[in-house]
Amino acid sequence: MPYLAFQLPPFPTFIKGGQSTFKNGRKHARRIYPVFDLLYIVKGEMFITEDKVPYTVKEKEYLILTPGKEHFGHKASKKETSLFWIHFSAHMPFHAEEDGHSSWSNAKQKEADFISPASFQLNIPKKAAVIHSLYTEELLEDLASMTDQSTEQPLRLQGVFQELLLHLQKEALKIPSAAEKVVQDTKEYLREHYKEEIGMDKLSAGIRFNPDYITRCMQKSTGITPMQYLNKYRLAQAKKLLATTADKISAISEESGIGDAAYFSKLFKKFEGMTPQEYRNIASRHKSY
Repeated sequence: MPYLAFQLPPFPTFIKGGQSTFKNGRKHARRIYPVFDLLYIVKGEMFITEDKVPYTVKEKEYLILTPGKEHFGHKASKKETSLFWIHFSAHMPFHAEEDGHSSWSNAKQKEADFISPASFQLNIPKKAAVIHSLYTEELLEDLASMTDQSTEQPLRLQGVFQELLLHLQKEALKIPSAAEKVVQDTKEYLREHYKEEIGMDKLSAGIRFNPDYITRCMQKSTGITPMQYLNKYRLAQAKKLLATTADKISAISEESGIGDAAYFSKLFKKFEGMTPQEYRNIASRHKSY
């Protein structure tokens, strides 16, 4: 499978992202985009042809479609398929290569001097399965979030998109890390038990690592503590419920794992910059477009 080589700087630019569901028997539309289209399959499978080359993209795999080439679904999936899609552009010429990098040092093309930045080349597989699917989907969820209605969000989304590209490059290097395994286990445990009362002692017993070590691994890898990650995940679940149901705020607070509705509203405003009801109003307007 070829690699797409991107010259940096500047980084490719995030344009738009979203999440879609294909019912049984549906094919991807036939189209030509002047920008890149990254498709990541959360569940199911997709059969898509680009420039006469057929691809089968399965669960936890992604495919990057390139600008100016026709792509279309050549076969319908027999199962419901959910996916994330990301459109982005590149300001520097890109090209295909047969080989990827063996280490991060291969990505650096030139050292920085006093007036010019360092230059790099990312070699990202055109199609690949991801190893750390949980973190990949977190980044994609952020990019597909409805909160892009706020003024500063587009600038933040570009930073998340750059992290996604670096993550896909890191995945392609396949460099194992014990700390990353701890972080992955921590996230999976918190996602599975987010509706319960969870403290560091319960988390430690659940994944069988020392609480301080878990916290160090999380902060080094993600920049946040396990409990901050838990709050972020709970709020992400709450946002989905606010956007798709008419449930009361107190019921959504309970369903999201935060039993105190007043604390839930305070936490929501701290992280999202708006109240739960304000977010619901924005999500409702977004759906009506």
